[in-house]
Amino acid sequence: MNPKIIMRILSQTDLKTKLRLTKVIPKLGSGDEIAKCMLCPNMCLYVCPVFDAERKLTVSPSLKSRIAYFGGEEAIYHCLPCDACKENCSMGISVNENLRKLRSGKYAEKIDSWINRISRRVEEKDGRFLYFPGCRTFEFGLFEKTVECLEKFGVDFALSSEVVCCGMPYYEIGDRRYLEHFSKLKKVASGYEKVLSNCPHCVATMRELGINAEHLLSVLKPLQIGGVFSYHDPCLMARKLGLVDEPRNFLTACGLEIIEPVFNKKQTACCGYGGIYRLLYPENAEKIAERRRKELNFEVITACPACRTALKGKDLVELLLEVI
Repeated sequence: MNPKIIMRILSQTDLKTKLRLTKVIPKLGSGDEIAKCMLCPNMCLYVCPVFDAERKLTVSPSLKSRIAYFGGEEAIYHCLPCDACKENCSMGISVNENLRKLRSGKYAEKIDSWINRISRRVEEKDGRFLYFPGCRTFEFGLFEKTVECLEKFGVDFALSSEVVCCGMPYYEIGDRRYLEHFSKLKKVASGYEKVLSNCPHCVATMRELGINAEHLLSVLKPLQIGGVFSYHDPCLMARKLGLVDEPRNFLTACGLEIIEPVFNKKQTACCGYGGIYRLLYPENAEKIAERRRKELNFEVITACPACRTALKGKDLVELLLEVI
């Protein structure tokens, strides 16, 4: 599409006409989703956690797409991989996925520093399944707890010190170093039946690479615990992995009463700690986390290291270790 034509449409079209355009735009094909997003009347604005935290139209989904289309840079990093926009978009567009393709690798040194700070070598262990912790599991202190839980459940799992990061942070900022991480991970994973991880984002990334990866939930066993909790759906777990009923069924089998927060399942509200947003804009990430915490009236259970830390809750592993 010619940018001048698009700008003319945007400047001269009223809201009623734009709403009509949303029915026509999907017929344009999938070649230029950025342009489609530009023509939309920004109906995903109300669900965008970044806009809610920063309160600037330049970081709203549609405006970020406009800025990206015309070569702007900084605003396109102000995004979370939550896909709230896609979930509420009549055209099914993920703004973050489109912006990720246009990012130039800015902030790579900051990512390097973060990974070097939290990375650690693990003691090698043979097993049927490869347990891949992911960066956030190390950062937020869940690695040892998870290993203990898997051992007590008798899961035949392996540990490898060859790869620590799946490459997601570099992938998110458009730095080509992600290719090195992807290649190494695929090589290591090929020696195992499947890969298990605490982190929904790691699982989603591995599946994109064709790796048979599953969330740790698939090998955990319910134990009688009891109590009343709020369950928070991690964005990528619900929307990318499609795991909505499974964690609820698991918690119910544990004898828990689940109190649903106001936003739940595929309409969950982001915790703010996902992707690389927290590393780049920590104050805004904390604003998002604080808002979500106010929506959870009971002790929080979740299935993502980042969500667990942002919401000051418990991971499934921690819940099980209390009674195992």
